Amino acid sequence: MRKLVPLFVLLAASSNAQPREVAYELGMPEPWTHVLQVDLRIARLSQGEREIELALPVWRSGRYQVFDFSSGIIRFEASGGSGKPLCWKKTTKSTWQVNLDGARELRVNYAVYAKEFELRTRGLDAEHAFVDGSALFMYSERYRHLPVSLKVRPYGSWHVTTGLDSIPGERFRYHAPTYDHLIDCPLEIGEQVDHEIVIEGIPHVVSVFGPLSCDMDSLARDIGRIVRANRQFWGSLPYKRYVFLFEVIPGGGGGTEHLNSAVMQVSPPARGSTRHWGELIGLISHEYFHTWNVKQLRPRGMDPYDWMKEVYFRELWLAEGGTSYFHGLLLRRAGFSTPRQYLEGLASGIANDLERPGNTVESLSESSYDAWLQGRLNPEVMFNYKTDIYGRGASVCALLDLEIRNRSRNRHSLDDVLRLLLRRFPLGSGGYTVEDLKKAAAELVGGSVEDLFAAYVFGVQPIPWEQLLSHAGLRLLPVDTTRRPWLGAEVGDEGGRAVVYRVVAGSPASRAGLVNGDELLAIDGERVQAGGLRSLIQGRPLSSTVHVTYFRGAKLKGADITLSMPAPQRYAIGQVGSPTPLQRSIYESWLGASWDEAAHP
Repeated sequence: MRKLVPLFVLLAASSNAQPREVAYELGMPEPWTHVLQVDLRIARLSQGEREIELALPVWRSGRYQVFDFSSGIIRFEASGGSGKPLCWKKTTKSTWQVNLDGARELRVNYAVYAKEFELRTRGLDAEHAFVDGSALFMYSERYRHLPVSLKVRPYGSWHVTTGLDSIPGERFRYHAPTYDHLIDCPLEIGEQVDHEIVIEGIPHVVSVFGPLSCDMDSLARDIGRIVRANRQFWGSLPYKRYVFLFEVIPGGGGGTEHLNSAVMQVSPPARGSTRHWGELIGLISHEYFHTWNVKQLRPRGMDPYDWMKEVYFRELWLAEGGTSYFHGLLLRRAGFSTPRQYLEGLASGIANDLERPGNTVESLSESSYDAWLQGRLNPEVMFNYKTDIYGRGASVCALLDLEIRNRSRNRHSLDDVLRLLLRRFPLGSGGYTVEDLKKAAAELVGGSVEDLFAAYVFGVQPIPWEQLLSHAGLRLLPVDTTRRPWLGAEVGDEGGRAVVYRVVAGSPASRAGLVNGDELLAIDGERVQAGGLRSLIQGRPLSSTVHVTYFRGAKLKGADITLSMPAPQRYAIGQVGSPTPLQRSIYESWLGASWDEAAHP
């Protein structure tokens, strides 16, 4: 017996030393019902554990908005390893507490109603399924860092496309090192067409669901150009395999970045045009740049994620606005646009920056912090009183880039700042702050950049575009100097009715009391058509007064409005006649083009 006891202890210790794993199984036996079936199993629970709490996240990465994912749970059952039912109760809207009753293994089965394709969260119908794991897979905080396996049971002849690693020899079974990795790898399940290409020695999958009107070879070629441009920018690719998921669905639009994949949605009516192709390439470039800027290089509040509440940080303007800035700049450097075309886009962005009243009201720092609130605000409030972390963020990134280039005599740029931050704050380090960004910029410049951050990140100072562009030997030119009268209200067509959707703060319409939702009927007795408001106004003298008739709800109202000159104008950007050597070098390194590639409008 003395010889057997040590052997028994050794075997028991060996059993306990085996790595634990959280296992999920996903089924969809009747996809037309929009119901997904999930089985969750956690074996070898901690000794003495009396209860376990399971949670479903309340938001997903890439969308700073609280969702009610738990409202889609239509069945929840829990049992021990022997199949004995276990008692459970909800403790919050998104948490379930299970009484283990001595069980050392937990099995949970639940069903989820999934019909949110356009939100890129979870969707299932007779044609396909899409799953962002944060909207579907429950987790235990105690076991969140354990390895995870996922078994998918596709309907019929469907197959699975995902960035998750497959388990060799087991069809539709995948593994992930942690729960967070699992839910950052979305799944497309259906009859999508997958095309694998090798770029920079690494496999990339181009997966298309629906009738995307383009040549697959052309799409793959252009994706390769985008990947190589980013590889050159960042220095390496942070993954062993990447998946581009394209969904062509009614109402689809926009994209979401993930750890080693991205989801791009396209609405079928828009496909096939040159403009549509350009927008799609821009979307791909944006989401792919996020592979580094927000997935590898994260603000402090996002590394790690807290899935159960809003996460506050002041760096979203760099994470999103910086990505908007660089996604267009890298397309230019990769040859997707000429210098002239790029500067035309920049000029349009400058007009938008100068036009938006909210840019003088709210700072980028505050807008980043309040990003969780903005989904609840109407467009008029957003335009007049809030800044835009995408548009204004991109503008301030352009400012920082050109200022850093100018102050460092073109030895450094915002490119270098991002790369330095990534080296200092790699994924898992806890993330960076605005102060870290400021410090990195100051080091590269060789002096303080406090003035830039105080004025444009924490403050609301107008960007001095003329001075800024001169750093690269460029001039800002007004395109249309004709003085035309302005009402300050934008209308849309709602079933043939001209309905106001925006009133610019401080405009003639605002001073006269027009508000969002008013239905314009006539101006000086002439009927207002949704697309004809401008023509009714622009033929009149400046400072003339017009009488506007409109409905507010069921009440007929009228107002006399004195027209004025609008503040914003349209602009073009041109080159100076004789650039200095510094201006020329900044232009060429910034745009990746020779000065002689004419950028004149």
